[in-house]
Amino acid sequence: METAPWILISVAILLVLFLILALLLKKGAKRPVDYYAFFIMGIIWLALGLPFKNYTLSIMGLAFAIAGLVNKKKWKENRQCWGTMTPEEKKWKTIILVILGLLVLAGLIVFLLNSK
Repeated sequence: METAPWILISVAILLVLFLILALLLKKGAKRPVDYYAFFIMGIIWLALGLPFKNYTLSIMGLAFAIAGLVNKKKWKENRQCWGTMTPEEKKWKTIILVILGLLVLAGLIVFLLNSK
């Protein structure tokens, strides 16, 4: 149990770093909300929250799914695909995905090492 505070502190630091990175990358770029992504994220959260008995996650997932469905007419006009991104956006998205993948892999390794 001694590692729990350090894990929480490291997660908080990572969240702050990602927030700073997102704010730096945005730099006044006005992009409309992707309601299709809201819908998909809501369905995933709803599906994950129910079996894990995390009802808060399920309620948030339901709220996102409803927000996406209410704005279903805007799905095609605001949809962002890999082909419509600028090369700089593709580069940053790839970097972020690699970093997140490495963090998930590191978390899985730590979990497996601590479970034995």
